[in-house]
Amino acid sequence: MSDEERDDDRIRRILGRSPSVAVPPFGALSRRRSASSLRRSIAVTVATVVVAAAALFAGRELSTFRQQQASPTTGVAAPTASASATKKVTLLQPVPQPITRTSAAAQVAWVSTSELNSALTERRTVLVGVDPAGKIVGRIDGAVDPFADRVWRSVDGATLVTVGDAVITAYSALDGTVQRTYTREPRDGVLDLAFSPDGRWLALIGSSAYVQVLDLRTGATQTTPLGHDQNAQTPGLTRAPGSTGLIWSTLVFSPDSKHLYTIVDWAGPLSLTAFDVTPTGLVQTARAVDGQSGKTFRGCGGPGLAPKVVGGGQTLVVFCNGDGSVSFIDLPTLTTITNVQAEMKNPFWLAPIFTPDGQLLYLHQYPAFGDFMQVVDLRSHALLGPVPTPTKTDQPGPFSWLFPVVYAGGTPSTVPVSPDGLKLYPEATDGITVLRVPDLKPIATLGQGLKVNEVWISGDGKTVFATGDSSRGGTDAGKRLYVIPESGGSPITVTLPLQIDGFIASEHG
Repeated sequence: MSDEERDDDRIRRILGRSPSVAVPPFGALSRRRSASSLRRSIAVTVATVVVAAAALFAGRELSTFRQQQASPTTGVAAPTASASATKKVTLLQPVPQPITRTSAAAQVAWVSTSELNSALTERRTVLVGVDPAGKIVGRIDGAVDPFADRVWRSVDGATLVTVGDAVITAYSALDGTVQRTYTREPRDGVLDLAFSPDGRWLALIGSSAYVQVLDLRTGATQTTPLGHDQNAQTPGLTRAPGSTGLIWSTLVFSPDSKHLYTIVDWAGPLSLTAFDVTPTGLVQTARAVDGQSGKTFRGCGGPGLAPKVVGGGQTLVVFCNGDGSVSFIDLPTLTTITNVQAEMKNPFWLAPIFTPDGQLLYLHQYPAFGDFMQVVDLRSHALLGPVPTPTKTDQPGPFSWLFPVVYAGGTPSTVPVSPDGLKLYPEATDGITVLRVPDLKPIATLGQGLKVNEVWISGDGKTVFATGDSSRGGTDAGKRLYVIPESGGSPITVTLPLQIDGFIASEHG
């Protein structure tokens, strides 16, 4: 056996080793578009300690292996548990993105807070805005807008919209004041909503099986019916008698805002419809359904799906939160290219984060379940990892051998990415670890000593906001919001009157 083969075998055994204890199954988590926080039980917390210990052991062996390993040959990658011994992969350096969310409104963090009424029959939602100085600058109260729990944030970060049965309300993200209202028909439920990257269009999917686009400049709307299977699968859910509307469906714009794609009945049979976005609305150009005309699409049997158009608008990548699968679909032909299966021990244990340049998809396993990271190269479709997420700045990046040259310096759900696409900010058990893209080399720790749930980065990247972990107890448990300068410094603690559910962000996992 050659030295390279011996190294390949050892790293596969390290990364593929199973923990000696089993983690209790974690029930299906309903993914809210506002990124609701994970409520962790004492049992899961205890399990986390054991899994973390196993992760540290694997990480220690991996670190020892790296110290023994000679410097990698330029362009050659060390394989992981999911990479074959012969297939070599390199990760490209990230393409720095322009920072465009520079308005004052885009720097304000908005969180959803809530509490049950005294009868425990209804939950009251209040949206709260906090600026980089730690000042509460706005409130949107569910007592005034009963649809405050159905809220989305625009791509530029400057606007929040709530979608009611008969009206869409746009609020300023600077202070929560109403900017404009739009009448909407039909008056039914909204499954998902997306803003076009150029800020002109708002598109939504209604439960009555249609896609609707709203021109935010003129207020004009267009509604187009969507074909779907009235007997579509919804594992774990029971339809009401006579119910035939959509349940699990979503939509996504292309990066140039010229195309819109709807994904309907994603548990099966999945249907994908392509539209051109014209000055007057949508024009359907193609539709494909799993099992028809030779088309096959992998279904996602759970209430969570994260789509992204990459590859210059040619490829649709779909991550299933329910089973950890990643599907690649060729958009010109609406044909499946390949499916990649990430490692996920239980549903919803992975938080997806697409890098802004469309090159990589990081999959972060929540610290409560053993802090691990995987990465999918969206060009080659290669899956690398899982490896323990590094937390100390003296640790090497777990993917450091996967690209030929390392340069220093400078993405619903809980692993946000910097606006320029050069850093990730995963939450940890001791503050927030700043990781360099693509090798995930730790370059800083923010808010050391804090235990946080979710992280959101301001539009200009200068401020990091994090929600406090409620498991520590106390009268303020789950009500703390930390405001931290990205350049370093002491956190500001803002204590809100109600429990924090999650951030209202432009991107979702």
